[in-house]
Amino acid sequence: MTRQEAVVYDNTLKEYLRQAAKQCGLEEIRGDYIVDHYIEVHPELQMKEMIFQQGNRSVSYKLGNIRVDIKKALAAGLELAVSVGRPESIFNYIQLLIVAVLFIIKSTGQEVGELETYIIYLLHRKGAYRSIEEEAFICEMQTWYQENKGKELNRGEIVEAINRLYGMRIADFENGNIYLKECVWGKA
Repeated sequence: MTRQEAVVYDNTLKEYLRQAAKQCGLEEIRGDYIVDHYIEVHPELQMKEMIFQQGNRSVSYKLGNIRVDIKKALAAGLELAVSVGRPESIFNYIQLLIVAVLFIIKSTGQEVGELETYIIYLLHRKGAYRSIEEEAFICEMQTWYQENKGKELNRGEIVEAINRLYGMRIADFENGNIYLKECVWGKA
């Protein structure tokens, strides 16, 4: 995430939380306050990304640039409820925090196609977090797909899928080698 992308994301999140605060019966400024004080969007850090696999579906989450300090936010919500003398406002505040977290998860998730999911699975199974030789992997992928799916897969389809993974910053290439940039959870 570049600095400009981080600023745009921060502003989008603030606007979304302003509207959510209004719907929760809180002042719109509470949405800005939560983002300014308890959610950090860092540009250009080493991302800690992950892929969740469930069967033949995968979702890539790039959450590494976003930090949420839930503990401090909840403590501030309790102080708010006590200061305004309305205990029910804590539930609205917690609801607003949940909305913030769900927005972050939804906006950072990226669906991954079925073929890409199988490629990720095989790369993960081979331990390709450092790197493996790309041509050998393509041949192995063709064999694996034939054995497990009973269909033939041509080299071009695999290369296109790998290029899509590269475009989504899930995989990378270096000197004829390919490696995963994200940690994989679950299995295909």
